[in-house]
Amino acid sequence: MNNSNELLPAGQALEQILTLLDRVDSRRADVAPEQRLQWLRTARIAQNRIQALAGILTAEAETSQAAERTVGTPLTSWIATQEVCSRKEAVRDVFTARSLGEHQLVGQAASQGTINTNQAAAIGKVLSSISPQLDATQKAEAENELVSLAAHMDASQLSRAAAQVLRKVAPTDANRLLEDRLQRQAEQAQRERFLRFFPAGGSLRFEGSLPMVEGERFQALVAAHREKNRRTSIEAGESLAERPSYDQRQADALISLCDSATKTRPEPGLGTARVLVKLDYQQLHDQAAGAGLIGADQPISAGDLRRLCCDAELIPAVLGGTSDVLDIGRERRLVTPAIRNALTLRDGGCAFPGCDVRPESCEAHHIQPWWHGGATALRNLVLLCHHHHGVIEPDRDTRRDQWSVHIGDDGAPEFTPPQRLRRFEERSRPPDDPVATGSDGVERQTALVST
Repeated sequence: MNNSNELLPAGQALEQILTLLDRVDSRRADVAPEQRLQWLRTARIAQNRIQALAGILTAEAETSQAAERTVGTPLTSWIATQEVCSRKEAVRDVFTARSLGEHQLVGQAASQGTINTNQAAAIGKVLSSISPQLDATQKAEAENELVSLAAHMDASQLSRAAAQVLRKVAPTDANRLLEDRLQRQAEQAQRERFLRFFPAGGSLRFEGSLPMVEGERFQALVAAHREKNRRTSIEAGESLAERPSYDQRQADALISLCDSATKTRPEPGLGTARVLVKLDYQQLHDQAAGAGLIGADQPISAGDLRRLCCDAELIPAVLGGTSDVLDIGRERRLVTPAIRNALTLRDGGCAFPGCDVRPESCEAHHIQPWWHGGATALRNLVLLCHHHHGVIEPDRDTRRDQWSVHIGDDGAPEFTPPQRLRRFEERSRPPDDPVATGSDGVERQTALVST
């Protein structure tokens, strides 16, 4: 095996990788937990780099018509015959690979491990959506900007970075370009809308696509019914053995939504999504996101936003205002609608670092537990999704090493990771890593969420 630093042809390098994989020792029973995590991290990096290389090779094979010239079939057909996969899967893989071939900088960053394949795919979609509006120089600048943003943005965040990139590469025309882009997307979504039903035995299967505004509204309605049904089941003493899965709850919520639509207007908070307007129209987009009408970073044209909010209940709200009681002390455990609205305005959804669960799917957590004398007040509450509620909730009988939360001086929730995670993070980071030597803990906390 060649041990020098000279560059190898892709085929030779891949053959050596396969040879090394055949020599991996499967006996790992006595491996320390820290070592397991380090190996897992290395394996995922290798996976992303090999997947990126496979994508680049796929794009090059398609461009050169290698399959047609060699076996007389399209590349998608050749892939389907070489592997146990459908032609549909092969078409998807080839389509995904095209982005790596079309955007050289993105492909290079992915193959070198600077970005992962999910980030590369997100960058490709953003570039495809904004490229028609840019000249060659601006396209190159946009690609470079997105690769740079990938250093601190995940794939989901990158997919919503078009506005930021346009303001960077075309600052003068950014607003006009963004509005044009959103309008084109809305028109395309309207053209591509569909709904299909497929009878299957005793079930009815369906699939479809809705424009973003209508889709977000539909999703919010289902989520509201899902949470109402879940809380009703818990209060009725639902056993763990009978507890439905998340997908089953989604189906039950849709059934509940249909029942409500055929009978009468659902109870307040379920039939129509509510927009919490904090001060003025300029903040309407943020409050629409807080009410679950649209995603927090979802761009939307001015016309669609106005139409969406016309269909919603508008609730003027000012945190701390005299019209709503935001502190009910020890009189009751469950939050009032006024406190719930205030929590939605403040936290915008699950407040746990890195979590993007929407407010309608969250619970109001007492920071100082109710059973330990905690008050039902905004200063003692935080919105958490079901998973992170369990992570934060203190044990009545033991003092376990766990995540904790408190309200900071600015009135926002602040989270502290358990000691064991902070110790592991400190051991895992290189000595010269500025994050490891920071004193405020903010960067360390963010990194620990992924562990």
